[in-house]
Amino acid sequence: MKILFDETYTSNDGKRTSRNIWYGDADLTVEGKFGKNMNLNEDFMDNLCEIIKNDLSKNAANKASETNWYIYGSGITQEAIGDNIRPTIMVRERSDEFITNFNISDHDFAVNIDAILLFKADFEKRLASH
Repeated sequence: MKILFDETYTSNDGKRTSRNIWYGDADLTVEGKFGKNMNLNEDFMDNLCEIIKNDLSKNAANKASETNWYIYGSGITQEAIGDNIRPTIMVRERSDEFITNFNISDHDFAVNIDAILLFKADFEKRLASH
C-alpha cells in the first residue's frame, strides 16, 4: 500500500479542518472459488490500524477536526451490468470516533458481505481502543 495524497482543507469560516489521506494498491482481494474474495484478515487489519495510528500522530499539535482515509484496492471486480468496481475502504475519525464504510461491487456484496460486516465491526472497535 502506498500513500497517494495527504491534503488538509479548511472551511470557509476557518472553524473546521478536514484532513484527507488517500492510499492505493491495497491488497484487498484474493482469488476464490466464485471469483475474487475480500482479503480481510487479521494482518491486514493490523496494518491498517498502524497506518491510521501513525497518520493521526503526525501533526498532533495541529489536529484536524476530522481525518478521512480512502484505501483503494489494487484489484477490480466487474459487476453484473459491466462496470468495473475498485473496492475501497473509507474511514473517518472525528472527535475520537471512527466510522468505516466500504465501496464494493454486487459480486463482493453477494460473496463477501458477512466478512465485510465482521471486519468493519472489529476494525471500528480496535480503532476506538487506540
